Amino acid sequence: MLVVLIGCMTRIYEYRFWFTLKDYKVEAKSQALEKRLWEVFPQRCLTFWPYLIKDAKGMKDFLERDMPVIVDTKMESLGSFRTRIDWRKAWVKVNWRGKIWCISRDGRMWLYEPGKFSSEPEAETGNLVWKVPEDGGTGEFTVQPPMFGVFASPISTAVIDSFLEEFRGCKWFKAAQEITWERRAGTDLFILKLAHGAQRFELYLQREKYAGQDMGAALDELFTRLINEGGNHVIDATYEGKILLRKL
Repeated sequence: MLVVLIGCMTRIYEYRFWFTLKDYKVEAKSQALEKRLWEVFPQRCLTFWPYLIKDAKGMKDFLERDMPVIVDTKMESLGSFRTRIDWRKAWVKVNWRGKIWCISRDGRMWLYEPGKFSSEPEAETGNLVWKVPEDGGTGEFTVQPPMFGVFASPISTAVIDSFLEEFRGCKWFKAAQEITWERRAGTDLFILKLAHGAQRFELYLQREKYAGQDMGAALDELFTRLINEGGNHVIDATYEGKILLRKL
């Protein structure tokens, strides 16, 4: 009987030795991220590491819905794992239905809450904010965003992406502080507020009106002249073949 008991205890010891989590490394961009990961880490994986092969996906899905992060877990050897958790970088900020939201390049969206995540990186487009149509450019007015967390963006980003592709490299675009995207008579209208020192500008653009023309370069020349002249100006590029100016 004693031999059987010793044998059982030996098998239990061997089982625990082989299946206890041997090593687990966390690479996080901040202590806050590492702390949050440990708060949701499945404790059963500490004593039986094969669980982590399955549970890692659930942990990833939960964290990536809970906050703007990217989580990746890999097994480096039997019983040894490494998890990397990094911020999901915002691409643009949008003003939609009275709130400021961040959208990443892969189409994830979350509420912009300055100070909530102290080490969260700035958006690729800086402090520039886009005001987008109520329907988010999709034609669907009934779409409602979740109250919290990270989710698939209901806003069409193709128009924003195309606009930035055309103008982001222009000298004048660096002065942009806010862009309003509106839908008028079935076409896209962009209204930009720009600042250069004490000077203020409003730029109205309808891209359909100058198809095939290099409007970016033309506006570079115009802004250079207006900056030298001084004063505040409204620049209206919503007409075919011409740009209208008036004092702001």
